[in-house]
Amino acid sequence: MLKPKFDDRIEREREFHNTRFSEENRDAQGKYYAAIKDGSQAFDQRLMQLAKDSEVLEYGCGSYPMAHKVAGVAKAVTGIDISDVAVSLGDKKSATENINNTKFLVMNAEKMDFPDASFDMVFGRGIIHHLDIESSFSEIARVLRPNGTALFWEPLGHNRLFNSYRKMTPDARTIDEHPLLKKDMEIAKRYFADVELKFYGLFSLLSVPLRDSKLGDGILKITSAVDRAVFALPFIKWQAWYSLIEMRNPRHR
Repeated sequence: MLKPKFDDRIEREREFHNTRFSEENRDAQGKYYAAIKDGSQAFDQRLMQLAKDSEVLEYGCGSYPMAHKVAGVAKAVTGIDISDVAVSLGDKKSATENINNTKFLVMNAEKMDFPDASFDMVFGRGIIHHLDIESSFSEIARVLRPNGTALFWEPLGHNRLFNSYRKMTPDARTIDEHPLLKKDMEIAKRYFADVELKFYGLFSLLSVPLRDSKLGDGILKITSAVDRAVFALPFIKWQAWYSLIEMRNPRHR
């Protein structure tokens, strides 16, 4: 079977993620995600609600797709990824666990092969910031049915401290990554009638050094509450590390 051809930027992403999914290279950064587990859990809960009895697309499924979990409540789940390694791993897990309502495809997320209005919902984790923003939102809206919903869990790019850390750890990411900015979400509003963001991860990062202790759990609870309070302020919220993004009612063109 011939592999699809991609442009240079997308090919860089494919090669990086094939290597990453074969030899995971972000362990050093993994500890920080404990600080935003409330947001990750909110994403999971909302995903399962939206996926119920729906035809669902996992947009950038990666090597640990949510598709297999979602398959328990959805009519059908399709996962796409630029990485053939990720797609192979998804297929293998479906076969091993005898999950019959999933399929995985190697595909360019910026120019998908699906017909218009193919899915009731689209979701992804940490994928849009790897892509051309305009192309991504346009394609997501195109493949969604009227009244469909897209749900994403994405890093933000306004906090200078977080950006400094990213510059210090270049091997953990591709040169084409671009954590989302406020202006990117303005683009989303051109393709969706309703765009809602929730913000996670600022003071909660103070809990990371003690993340595996009871004291750390208490600090996380307190700092997460502080985050929720300060994120009510328009300018402070964009200093968050991550955002839960829900986009509803695609504007079909």
